[in-house]
Amino acid sequence: MDRFRWTNSPGGSGRAPVVARDKHRASGRKTLSFGRAAESFQHKLVASFRSVRRSALGEELAQKGSPLYRALLLLPNELLVQILCELFVADILALRRASRALNEVVTACGPALVRFWVKHKMGSLHIKLYPPPRTNEAHLQYLLAMRRRHIASIRLTRELATFVLKDTLRHTNRRQKEMWASVYEKMIPLVFGVGYFLEEHRRILLERDLGRIRPRSHIGYDICTTPGITDQERNILKRLDPPLRLQCFYMYCFILQVLMRKLRPPTYAGSVEKVFRGWHGKPACVEDVAFVLILGGVGAVAKLLACQNYSERRRLLHAFITRLSPHENVRWREHWREVGVTSHALLDDIPCSSIGITQLDRIWTPVIVEGMSAQSVEFTPYDKDRYAEVVASRNFVNELMGYDILRGRPPDEDDSDDGGGDDM
Repeated sequence: MDRFRWTNSPGGSGRAPVVARDKHRASGRKTLSFGRAAESFQHKLVASFRSVRRSALGEELAQKGSPLYRALLLLPNELLVQILCELFVADILALRRASRALNEVVTACGPALVRFWVKHKMGSLHIKLYPPPRTNEAHLQYLLAMRRRHIASIRLTRELATFVLKDTLRHTNRRQKEMWASVYEKMIPLVFGVGYFLEEHRRILLERDLGRIRPRSHIGYDICTTPGITDQERNILKRLDPPLRLQCFYMYCFILQVLMRKLRPPTYAGSVEKVFRGWHGKPACVEDVAFVLILGGVGAVAKLLACQNYSERRRLLHAFITRLSPHENVRWREHWREVGVTSHALLDDIPCSSIGITQLDRIWTPVIVEGMSAQSVEFTPYDKDRYAEVVASRNFVNELMGYDILRGRPPDEDDSDDGGGDDM
């Protein structure tokens, strides 16, 4: 395609790492202790000013509101935290939008809310992949970011379940649908792990390509295809145990399999129907698929799979690619902020940057192939044998579920038992 070109991986940023000298190591601990004490004092001082500001603002606005509103704003901080901890995140966001006083209340209680959710609401996988900030650095943005990731994982999991139920299990019964619903919860953490990998992969690519010192001859916005980043991907996957790492890879392959199928024209349509509907004769190229996988993540994939027909999916794919271009969309800064580029300096650098997108077959696969080699002890011999069979058959969803999902029942179950369910 015209907007993609092959090139070698861009060089380093040109910034030399700052290394502390030996003469400062002796006083490192003392400096660190003084720094922590100063940071703690500053945090307490700022918190006191915030509480005074919140109290004054609350008293001022409470005089104009209802009695319930006045009583809520004048409650002690401990009771406010207890009330906010019982609310959903959507309700907390609604409170922030209600008034400036409530926004101040929620912001002041942010660290306590983060600690409560980390301790009582979040799963072990969430905390393992995205460690919570320290107590004095906890902000509500961490909780909101985790909520966005979780919602994106749920949406994609639902679309994958819909794909299997409607496109694969066309003739199934109620018992088989209940069996699939029981496995639905198993897919959510795996999709969340795939989202973590794609998000970290995107972060590494953007840190590599944005803000670099480049020659004047290469100035201009450009999207190119680059080789894999195997070493960096190996560091990303260190947070996942080998069994979970392999399961997440199978889930990634299944997501890619479904996405590639949905981005190719239907096989039942003839030449006249394709022309009449405006369908392209060829499926989406692998460069476009890699672009939406890396820069869009599981959220963009869920939106593509949620489209009702092939034309809408191709239109949304084209819109996602063009909206990030400074030459084709006037709101490109807003869309890059959604991708994760929040620095104003990096946003100003995008019109002059060449951003490399990893080749599709070099994403994640080389790391797993290296782990499956005979010299590697990362996976067990059973995992290596199963990997060869699964890759050859491409039945990734069957390996994830533990049984033949096409038949709708575990393979050890008696085939003659219909279960008395009603056929769809």
